[in-house]
Amino acid sequence: MKDHRGLAREVLGNDTLTSLSSFTFDKVSQLDYDISTALSTIREWRNSFVPINRIPLDVLSLIPTHLPSQKDRFHATFVCRHWRRTFIQRATLWSSLYLPNGEVYVKTLLERAKGSPLSVLTRGSDPVSVMTLFTPHNKQISYLDFAHNYWVDIQMFSELNPGPFPLLRTLIISGIKGNGPRARNQPPTPLFSHATNLTEFQFHSEMSPFLNHFAFPNLTVFELSAGPFEGLRASQLLDFLETSPMLRTVRMRITTNVLLEGIPRDRLVVLPHVEFFYLTVTDGGPGYKLATHIGCPSVRYTLLLHEIDAEDTIPEEIFPASVSWDAIIRQYTRSPVEEVTLKIRAPENPAFACSITFQSPDATTIGLGFEATVSDEDDDEFEIPYVETHLELFSQASRIIRGHPLLANVKRLHISHRYFCIGPDQATPIVNEVGRIFKSVGPLEELTIHRSDLRPYLSQFFDPPWFHDIEQPVIFPPTKELTITHPLYQSPGKCAEVIVRLAKSQHALGMPFERVTVRMRNLHATMAERLRPWVGVVYFHDEVLMHSDD
Repeated sequence: MKDHRGLAREVLGNDTLTSLSSFTFDKVSQLDYDISTALSTIREWRNSFVPINRIPLDVLSLIPTHLPSQKDRFHATFVCRHWRRTFIQRATLWSSLYLPNGEVYVKTLLERAKGSPLSVLTRGSDPVSVMTLFTPHNKQISYLDFAHNYWVDIQMFSELNPGPFPLLRTLIISGIKGNGPRARNQPPTPLFSHATNLTEFQFHSEMSPFLNHFAFPNLTVFELSAGPFEGLRASQLLDFLETSPMLRTVRMRITTNVLLEGIPRDRLVVLPHVEFFYLTVTDGGPGYKLATHIGCPSVRYTLLLHEIDAEDTIPEEIFPASVSWDAIIRQYTRSPVEEVTLKIRAPENPAFACSITFQSPDATTIGLGFEATVSDEDDDEFEIPYVETHLELFSQASRIIRGHPLLANVKRLHISHRYFCIGPDQATPIVNEVGRIFKSVGPLEELTIHRSDLRPYLSQFFDPPWFHDIEQPVIFPPTKELTITHPLYQSPGKCAEVIVRLAKSQHALGMPFERVTVRMRNLHATMAERLRPWVGVVYFHDEVLMHSDD
């Protein structure tokens, strides 16, 4: 490497150093440039010996993928020239484009992304000049997310970028704000009509969702959140589902009235490939009636959830009416039910919660749920009608269980009935419903009573009997295994006494338990010995309730 004087002689000549008059501005500038270039090259060579820059380029290029934001990726390109060249050449690092950052930003990333699949995110109204930048790149878009846009902006993007979209797999539209200042007529053809390979469509709107402007024949995942607004036209939703015969997962949350006007009573949209179907509604009757117009013969898991504000009047139909329930069973169950689980939790947050699940031998599950929540926890004046709500909830849950046409096939029944201490005035209807449930099932392989007040289930074995005016004593079905875990509101000694009396009674009726399992704290020491004459096998577990078991 030449020193500065040698480099100067080469550039300016030998006599230049002895004759100041021979210097020119251009020659000095050239000398300065060459020296700067040489020093920069030296620094770059030296930087190449840093340990992190000795690792393979494909490993080095992974560093930006672990940075929390694209802004940090931009910063990483200014660490050194080596990093900048490495990161800019990795096209996939720049394939996520956030349109509100502006035209220059979008152009820069489109250039860096080259031919990589693009993820496009929009927020609000983007200029037309930015939207048109994607026209030559429609074939690269694989993910498209509109958030808090006016409806007309989504329409305009579709018209300015007509496709085709061979790589587009996910389309998300959320937080639509209305027509907006650039309002225009509704599109004559479906939006994004050339996205024929779209597999996931998420539509979350607080206004009428305009589902009639979309048609995706190969869609496999559909997620809808609609409301609150005046009402959702069920016919529009059913039409959309009918044009999506390849669906496998459907999740819908409807927080407005479901308008069923104009739908023939016998209309049924069959989704032959759906495996998971979720429907959450805030108006139980119409919501459940909507489910009766949809058939999923291959479904593996169905959940129909009814939500209300606890301040609202408790609806007459917390769970589906008998006609709707019969249709739902036919359309969402492939085989006889083998296991039933009833869970009631009240009062807590949510204020009331109830779930009923029916499971078939092939693991096909259909679940019904109800939740009543308090919207304003600081409202000290509001009081939930706990007793009335609980009685209605338990009555309807009992009706739903007993209304299953194949309940006689049930082998396992699990009940978790967590509620505050039941008084004599509320006891009679609950005991009667328990008796009706037990009369409708059996023989059982397993019966589990978890976190429950035992008095409604073993009322006649308490001394003195706790409840009066019941239709008849609760009769347990023939049961091989009885499991009682962490009973509520009774001392361990009292629980032990009534469980022994139950076992003795079943033995006398010729229906002895083959096995009894009791899990609770402070078990009575003599309980096992007292049970053994009447039960085949006894298991006791003196344990504290774990949070995961609640």
